[in-house]
Amino acid sequence: MSFGQELYLFALAIPLVGILATLVFRKRKVAFSARSKMKRVKATFAGVSEIQSQLSQPSKWLFLAGLVLVIVALARPQWGEIHTEVFKRSREVIIAMDLSKSMLAEDIKPNRLERAKLVVESLLDNLQGESVGLVVFAGTAFLQSPMSPDYQILRGFLKELNPDFIPQGGTNYDAMLEMALDSFRQSDGEADRFLIVISDGESLDQEWTSHVEALNEQNVQAVCLGFGTSDGGLIPDGTGSYHKDNNGAVVLTKLESGTLQSLADKTGGVYREANVWVDLAALIEETVKRGKTGETGSTSQSMRIERYQLFLAPGLFLILVSLYREFPFTPKPRVIQPRKAALS
Repeated sequence: MSFGQELYLFALAIPLVGILATLVFRKRKVAFSARSKMKRVKATFAGVSEIQSQLSQPSKWLFLAGLVLVIVALARPQWGEIHTEVFKRSREVIIAMDLSKSMLAEDIKPNRLERAKLVVESLLDNLQGESVGLVVFAGTAFLQSPMSPDYQILRGFLKELNPDFIPQGGTNYDAMLEMALDSFRQSDGEADRFLIVISDGESLDQEWTSHVEALNEQNVQAVCLGFGTSDGGLIPDGTGSYHKDNNGAVVLTKLESGTLQSLADKTGGVYREANVWVDLAALIEETVKRGKTGETGSTSQSMRIERYQLFLAPGLFLILVSLYREFPFTPKPRVIQPRKAALS
């Protein structure tokens, strides 16, 4: 047996002193009994009278025994072992999801955005130990989920994503890359880093290229996925019709792969079109071969099992019983039946 908080064991001196006092100074029982204390009483027809019993001595032993158990519980006794798998993190992943309205186009079924969510879900199912974050962008960008190995949080955000999250339209790669770089700078910098860009590639400018040098300095490789087709598709407006431009013409949005291909090339990453199913986990495995470590390992760690509950529960029970035995009883009112007059 071992203890997580061994210093608490020094508190065992308190009940030990109580036990020694009970054994050594038993002859002073009469003197102690003369002090004012709570008494056990009973109500009778003759009035209230004290119950003559020897409960005080057993109660004291119960209290001391309970106190010993509680102190041992505070010291956190441990025995037995459990084995847990601890991952050695060697990858950091930021997923940048395009939420512009063009991602609602249905040239990929059910639409570009829903297909992208399915790809990301598949990725999360195949990752173990990597730290993953989520950036969403359109006309601006913000960090939806910081990097964490807890994928359930990210899954919760992922299901609710839609273009209404970012009212400002457009596809601002400059803001997205700036937000991703800020997230990577806050980490330890010892991992392979991947920026997964999910978009239809319709960038309005080339200002994003100013971040390429910083991406390379941070050892970030861009894995770019182009969602859409060269034939394009119309953008539903949610009312049964389609989005129109300022001239009243229906907008046809097509996959623009130039920006995504350029970003992947400049960072030593990879570009894939996602108009057919993409195994994103396998794609990262392919890309990671060019990384610094190239693998995520795991080790088995032994942990002792906490057993404080086995001492705390009976300890508190004994203390409560000892206090109950010493607590005075309040006489209960009784209804006294009048005696019937003797028959003459």
